[in-house]
Amino acid sequence: MTNAVCTSLNKSWVAIHECRLRAINRHKTTLNFNGTVLYPANHISVRFEMFQKANGYKPWLFNMSADACRYIRKPFNPFVIMVVNLFREFTNFNHTCPYVGPQIVKGFYLRSNLLPHVMPTGDYLLALTWLFDAKPQFLTNIYFVFKEDL
Repeated sequence: MTNAVCTSLNKSWVAIHECRLRAINRHKTTLNFNGTVLYPANHISVRFEMFQKANGYKPWLFNMSADACRYIRKPFNPFVIMVVNLFREFTNFNHTCPYVGPQIVKGFYLRSNLLPHVMPTGDYLLALTWLFDAKPQFLTNIYFVFKEDL
């Protein structure tokens, strides 16, 4: 991972306290996120967008939305399953709606064995837009570099 940017679009509903990367060693960088949902959120959806850098970030492969509350009850989308499996052991986003209070991602790092093997070498951006009641509340942009092991 090379950068993480989190932006609250509605500070009266979501407060972001920490969104930063920490270098552990030369090949491992961890993401720490700490945010608080100030009011119960019952209808949460997430828009996933994957971009690849080529004269700026261009759309690449995925641009989709998923109902987060429905997903927790019954996983249904292969791309969402892949992204959630990346984060599952590092977060407390593991219960059904409503979400309220602190939401934490602690010590997350990318594991190449969980990424699809068809990705070409390059710079990527995973952009997540979190919507509560169909209104954007906060953005999470995670930048990373993927290198093929040839």
